[in-house]
Amino acid sequence: MFSLNHQKEKTMEEKMRIEQDRMALYLVNHYEKVEKIEFTSFQQNKLTGTWTSNAIVNDEIFVTFSVQNLMAEDEIGFGQHISQSNGNKLIERENPEVINSDSLMSNITVIYWVR
Repeated sequence: MFSLNHQKEKTMEEKMRIEQDRMALYLVNHYEKVEKIEFTSFQQNKLTGTWTSNAIVNDEIFVTFSVQNLMAEDEIGFGQHISQSNGNKLIERENPEVINSDSLMSNITVIYWVR
C-alpha cells in the first residue's frame, strides 16, 4: 500500500550529515574558540554497532566523537587526542550552553566527511 503521508527513509549519507551537524553543535556548545571543524572519517564498528567520527578542530586539535545509534538523539561520546595534537587541547566552557544552532553555527566552518 502506498501513502503520500509516508516519509521517505533517509539515506546513509543524510544520516551521517545530520550526526556530523549534531557533533559540531555539541563541540561548539561545550568548548570555547571553535572556529573550524573538519570531519575526516565516519564509520561503524561492526562488532559493537558504535559509530565513530574523527575530526580536526581549528586545523590543529584531533578529536573523536562516538554515538550508539544514528538519528537517535543519543548521548555523544567525545575525546581529544592531545599527543597527536602536539599538546594543544580545547578549553571546556565553564557552563556548557545549549545555543541555537542557526545563530552560532553560522560563524563556524564545517567540512563534512562524505563516503
